[in-house]
Amino acid sequence: MSTNEFDPQQYKAATQQLWQEMAPAWHKWSSLLSELNRDITDQMLDLAGIRAGSRVLEIAAGDGDQSIAAARRVGPDGYVLATDISSNLLAYAASVAEEAGLANLETRVMDGENLELEDNSFDAVICRSGLMLMPDPKAAMAEIYRVLRSGGRVSAFVSSTPEKNPWLGLSVTIVRKHAQLPPLPPGRPGTFSLGAPGVFEGIFHEAGFQGVVTHYVSGSLPLSSAAECVEFLKDIGLNSVLESLSEEEQQQAWVEVEQVLRQLEGPDGFVSPTEGIIGAGFK
Repeated sequence: MSTNEFDPQQYKAATQQLWQEMAPAWHKWSSLLSELNRDITDQMLDLAGIRAGSRVLEIAAGDGDQSIAAARRVGPDGYVLATDISSNLLAYAASVAEEAGLANLETRVMDGENLELEDNSFDAVICRSGLMLMPDPKAAMAEIYRVLRSGGRVSAFVSSTPEKNPWLGLSVTIVRKHAQLPPLPPGRPGTFSLGAPGVFEGIFHEAGFQGVVTHYVSGSLPLSSAAECVEFLKDIGLNSVLESLSEEEQQQAWVEVEQVLRQLEGPDGFVSPTEGIIGAGFK
C-alpha cells in the first residue's frame, strides 16, 4: 500500500489496538480531563435535552466521564449505553459506575460507524471528541440519526484547528516531521479533521438533522510545565507516531517538542489555549 492510500478498516484495527494498549495511561489523566471538559459536558447534555428518564447513547465514550454525568442526570428511570471500540477503556467506565451505584449505565464495545442497535431506540446521543477520529464521520452521523427517536437530539464536540490548540498543534507538527510524515490530507481522521469552518455543521445537515446549531468553546490546558505536557502527549497516544524510530530518535523528537512548548510557560506554569466546537440538532 502506498503512503497516499488509506484503508479505513486497517485504520480502525490499529486504532482499536492503540486504545486498548494505552487505556491505563489515558485513564491516569481522567481527573484532569474531567475538570477541563466539565463545562463542555454540561453544555452537551443540555443541548441533547437529557433529563430524568431519558434513554441516552454515548459514542466513543472512552473511560466514561461523560457517560457517568449523563447517568446521574437521567436517574434510576433513565438508561445510558456507553459504547467505544476499546473494551479496556469501557472497563474503567463500568468500574466507576459500579462504585457510584449507577445501575442505569451499561457498556458495550461498538463501532460508532456501525451501531448494532435498533432504529428509533434512543432519546439522545452524545459524542465528545470522537467523531473527528473516525474514518467516516458522515456514516457515524447517519447511524446516530437512525437510532434516534423522532424528536430525539444529538450533541457532539470536536476540536477546532491546530492554531487554536497550540499544545497539540505544535507537537503534532514536530512529531510528524521527525517521523518523516507529511501533514494529514483533508478527509483523513485526526484531532483537527472537522475543525475547519462549516465542516462540522455540514455533517449534521447531511445526515438530515434539523435545528442545527454550532458554537465555539474556548478554554485552557493548565499543567505544571512543558515537561508535564510532553508526558501527557505520550500518554494520550502521540508517541505512536514515532514508533518506527529508534529510541534515540524518539528522544530527540520529544526534546524538540518540549523546547517549543516552553513558549507556553509562564509565572503560573504551563497554560495553553484550547478551542473546540459543540454542535447539536434534532431528528
